[in-house]
Parts: sequence; structure tokens; C-alpha cells
Amino acid sequence: MSALVVLFVVVLTGAAIGVLALRVRGAARALAVQVNRASGEYQASSAALRERVRRSGAGA
Repeated sequence: MSALVVLFVVVLTGAAIGVLALRVRGAARALAVQVNRASGEYQASSAALRERVRRSGAGA
């Protein structure tokens, strides 16, 4: 009987860990999307700044 209880607890613990792992994975994916978006905006902003400097002749 106690072996069944231990097995039940192990299965429930495994399920809980699986659910947490899926949530962490989803959060990491969402964070990666935000980081990629932010870095893309930074690169676009940097390119625009370089273009403005190039047009003004301040870089020469």
C-alpha cells in the first residue's frame, strides 16, 4: 500500500515539474522574442543615425 502512495507522489511530482518546465520554456521563448525585437529596433536606430551622420558630413 505504501509503495502505491510513493508511486502516486512520484507521478504527481513529475507532472508538476513537467508543467513548470513548459511554463519556463514559454516564458523563455517570449523573452527571446522581446530581445530580438529590441535588438532589431536598436540596429535600425543605429543605422538611421549612421545615415544621418553620413549625410551631414560630420563623419569626415
